[in-house]
Amino acid sequence: MPDGPVRRLRLTRYDALGLLCVLAFAASYLGLRRGARPTSATEAKAQLLDPSAEIQEGQEWLGLYLGSARAGYIHLDKARLDDGWRYRVETRFRLLGAAGGEVALIVDARLDAALALAAFDFDVDAGPARFQGRGQVAGTRLTLAVDTGGETVERTLDLPRPPVLRSTLAPLLAGLDRTPGTRTSLQLFDPLTQRDEAVDIEVVGPDTLVVLGEEVAVTHIRQHSRGLALDAWINARGELLRQELGLGLVAVRETEEEARFGLIQARTGRAGADLRALTAIPVAGLPADLRRREVLRLRLRGPAGLAIDDQRQRLADGVLTITRERPGPGLPLADVAADDPDRAAEPLVQADHPRIQAVARRIAGDATDTRAVAERVRRFVHEHVDDEVVAGVPSALEVLENGRGDCNEHAVLFAALARAAGVPTRIETGLVYLDGRFAWHAWNSVRVTDGWLTVDATWDQSPVDVGHLRLATGGLDAQADLLRLMGQLQIEVAP
Repeated sequence: MPDGPVRRLRLTRYDALGLLCVLAFAASYLGLRRGARPTSATEAKAQLLDPSAEIQEGQEWLGLYLGSARAGYIHLDKARLDDGWRYRVETRFRLLGAAGGEVALIVDARLDAALALAAFDFDVDAGPARFQGRGQVAGTRLTLAVDTGGETVERTLDLPRPPVLRSTLAPLLAGLDRTPGTRTSLQLFDPLTQRDEAVDIEVVGPDTLVVLGEEVAVTHIRQHSRGLALDAWINARGELLRQELGLGLVAVRETEEEARFGLIQARTGRAGADLRALTAIPVAGLPADLRRREVLRLRLRGPAGLAIDDQRQRLADGVLTITRERPGPGLPLADVAADDPDRAAEPLVQADHPRIQAVARRIAGDATDTRAVAERVRRFVHEHVDDEVVAGVPSALEVLENGRGDCNEHAVLFAALARAAGVPTRIETGLVYLDGRFAWHAWNSVRVTDGWLTVDATWDQSPVDVGHLRLATGGLDAQADLLRLMGQLQIEVAP
């Protein structure tokens, strides 16, 4: 750890990871379309009460809530095409105490006449951060083009079966066998995390729900994904009337006026959802920071099955012991295999891009081992990236170009540059302690002779202090998995 002044970060500077986890999981469930013809309350109620099981053209509005607070709105617009259907889906919301700004997530999908996914566009707009792209489907092959950092990055995925988007699930849900206990497995593709995953749909049984002031017959279903069991209530057409997304995030069918009012309230400050208050974990009995501490023992209570042991932390009988590392020498770059998976480029960690590689070579200079290179990359990222809340999707190219971001952006750029310089590098996500509480954070680790060494370019630490509690390793898909821990994990100081 450097001996010079330590940058004091406000907690909001790393709480944005909590928002990103929510976005990564919830984004493709929900929807909105700007500029569509307004839907009256009478039209919305008539559409809701229509007993038809056929897909209907038109719009569905939902209010988005976090806990009891209004957080925004959701809107789905369905239009019949000559050769199929168009589903345009956007979520727009504002979470106080996190990024403090408005976030829009858009998925615009085209389905063929058989309701199979043919193509889609996606866009995440979070103020200074923008992440967008396109997908084309041919059988089980998905071709993606992602625009980031002024570049278009293309990749092709061969999937085990034709992909399905969560935002276009309604036609499939309409055809479910609704016998209680029936389970159906679907393979869904998430444009935000760019991951194909299995989701198990369980039919809980028939139910009733009050929607738009009317009691309607619904089917209660439960979606099992990423260790979470999420409840939803659908009508005969498979339309979502209520969807629970974890961490108290709920979408409820409303009129357009009701749904829009939720975002207006959040914008004006008269209402809003404080994600920081829901995700932060206060802990009594510790000093303001832990930079000088060698060992920290914490009692964890929450979801079972945490697999978080590594070179610096051990979990036994609910007590986590974190020991500050004693770093050994770096691994000679000449001994690192060219095909090491921890050196590989990823969609948002573009270690193979010429611009990233050129900067990495300049930073690494004459360094010959992984630790020496990591030290130089850490200093560069810490100085190059202005500490600024960005609630979007981190991309190394964009961070290099713009030089702005929070912990996610620091960690992604560090990973891309270090890998490009020949250093096996991982992204670590979890919690970090400061001023009486733990909040969500991201950092890195690099391979050295005796294992892995932690590096935090945001806080300019290597090794990191014992207040860093790793819960997952990996990029955006791993961060989305943290959602099952948010609001569930409790931490106390252990003797």
